[in-house]
Amino acid sequence: MFEAMARPLLRDVAALARVSEPTVSRVLNGRTGVAGPTRERVIAALEHFGYTEVPEPSAIRRGVVGVVAGGLLNPVVPTFLHHLAETMGQRGYLTTVAIVDEHLTPEERCVREFGSARVDGIVFLGGRHAEVDGDLSTYRRLVDAGTAVVLVNGADTVLPVPHIRCDEGHGAAKAMEHLLGLGHRRIGCVLGSDRYVPSPPITGAYRVALGGAGIDELDGDVIVSPGFTFEEARAATARLLEREVTAIVAGNDLMALGAIQAARLAGRRVPEDLSVVGYDGTALTGLTSPALTTLRQPFESMTRLIADAICGEIDGSREFRDHFVFEPQLVVRESTGPCSTPVASPPPPDSLRSNG
Repeated sequence: MFEAMARPLLRDVAALARVSEPTVSRVLNGRTGVAGPTRERVIAALEHFGYTEVPEPSAIRRGVVGVVAGGLLNPVVPTFLHHLAETMGQRGYLTTVAIVDEHLTPEERCVREFGSARVDGIVFLGGRHAEVDGDLSTYRRLVDAGTAVVLVNGADTVLPVPHIRCDEGHGAAKAMEHLLGLGHRRIGCVLGSDRYVPSPPITGAYRVALGGAGIDELDGDVIVSPGFTFEEARAATARLLEREVTAIVAGNDLMALGAIQAARLAGRRVPEDLSVVGYDGTALTGLTSPALTTLRQPFESMTRLIADAICGEIDGSREFRDHFVFEPQLVVRESTGPCSTPVASPPPPDSLRSNG
C-alpha cells in the first residue's frame, strides 16, 4: 500500500500533517506506534489528497525500539530497562536491547545491528555521549539519516535530539548536606572514572558544600575515581579509611555496597564508624544490611518521558526535543548516622590567645 503512493504525494502528506515521511508510511501500512492525535492528522492529510483506504493499526506488527546499554552488573541498568520495556509496551512497541562492551561489542556495532534490524528508533542508555569528551559522530550520522534517537544520562550536547538525565550534582549536594548535618567533616568520595559525565558535577558539589560549611579540603586525596565496580570501590574505600574519613559519598549503589564491605573488613561499623551514601536508588538498596541511604533516580517519571520522547521522534511530532533534567530524591536509611568522631574546635583569634 505504501509502495503504491507516488513519492511526491508521500512528501506532501507528511508536510501537510506536520510529521515525517516514515510516520505517513507507518499509518499507511497499519503499524502501531503512532500517537492517536498524530495518526488523525495523517489520516486527515491523506483524505485531503483523496486517499481514503487507511488500515487500522495491526496488533500483529508492532513497532520495535532498540536500546543501547552497558554495565548490566550495575542494577540501575536492568531497572531502567524493566521500566522502559513496560512503558514502551503500553505504547505498542517491543523493546530490544544491545549490550555495549568496549572490546567485544562496541557502540558502533550495536548501532549497525539495529540498522540491519530496521528498528524504529534507538534509546542510548549511557554510551559515548556520557563521556566528558565523547565522540558524537555515531549520533550525528543517525540524526542526519533521520533515525529517531533519545539520549539518557549523558552530557548536554548540541545534537538536535531529546536529552533526559538526572542531576548528579544536585544529588551530591543533597548527600553532602545530609552528612554535614550529621556532624561529618572528613568526607570522602568514591566515584567512577572521571572520563564520564557524573564525576565532575559530583566533585564540584562536594567542594562547594565543604566551602559553604567553612571546611578546608582534606589533606591528601579523598576524592578517588577507581571505576564503577563493587571491587574497585571496596579497594578505594580501604585507602580512604586510612585517611580517617568518617563518611563516603559513592557514585552508585553498587560502589556504596563495596564501601560498606571495605569498612567491615577493616573492623569498622556502618554507620557508627563510617556513614555511606549511594546513588541510583534501585530496589536492592532497601534490602541490604544495613539498608542503604541513597539518592534515588525517579525511574518511572524518567522512563515515561523517554517513551514519550522516542515516540515523538518516530512519529515526527518532536514535541519533546529538548534537555530534561530530573532531581534525585534523598532516601535516608540505616547506612548513615551521626559522626562519632569529635570535631576539633577552631583555634581562638590571635587577640584572645594567652601571651604567657
